[in-house]
Amino acid sequence: MRMLLTSSGLQNELVRETFLGLLDRPPAESSIAVIIDAILPFDGDNSSTLEHLTQLHSLGWEQFDLMSLFGGPRAVIEERLRSADVIFCYGGTNHWLAHAWTASGLAPLLQELLEEKVYLGTSAGSMIFSRRHADMVEAFDDRDEVEMLQLHSVAPALPLFDWSVMAHLDAPYFPDQTDETLSAGAARLAGPLYVIDDDTALLVRDAAQPPEIISTGRWLEFDRDGRRI
Repeated sequence: MRMLLTSSGLQNELVRETFLGLLDRPPAESSIAVIIDAILPFDGDNSSTLEHLTQLHSLGWEQFDLMSLFGGPRAVIEERLRSADVIFCYGGTNHWLAHAWTASGLAPLLQELLEEKVYLGTSAGSMIFSRRHADMVEAFDDRDEVEMLQLHSVAPALPLFDWSVMAHLDAPYFPDQTDETLSAGAARLAGPLYVIDDDTALLVRDAAQPPEIISTGRWLEFDRDGRRI
């Protein structure tokens, strides 16, 4: 398993070099499947999405395949995913991204691909593997987004981790996400939680083990009782 879970992609040299070290070949000899379902439910200006994808594209991939899990017949999407060396899930809403994997019937394929390929997640793409997915909604009062998406229930794309992750620590566009509110939510969750900033990533080689923290920035870690470590 080679999973790199980021808050905002390959924002610094350490995270970028860690990612490149996971590849079997250089980007120029590799293909990447870029899955954008998480951002699609949101309207408005998508300039930042284009900037982030352009940054990733600048690594010089042999093939840069931009796709939605609902963007064609299942067999066609499956073939495109199997042909990629890297599966990249972009950010947006983790609830819709997890739903897209399960509703499309492609979650079992994702389980298979995680054993063979490199997985890169940004924000929502890093948040779809916790067994506590639904508990996070209650602990951090995320019901408005679930209602907006008209989802009757939420669940992970794959229940791989006993721990959870949240992105964008200290980001100015989440002013209510303070150390105090995060500590309160973690106490309600009462489970292992990592909150990472945009210069931090979690490296996963074994889903049954805690992740390795890759960072030049700041992160918060809470234990099984919701206490800050």
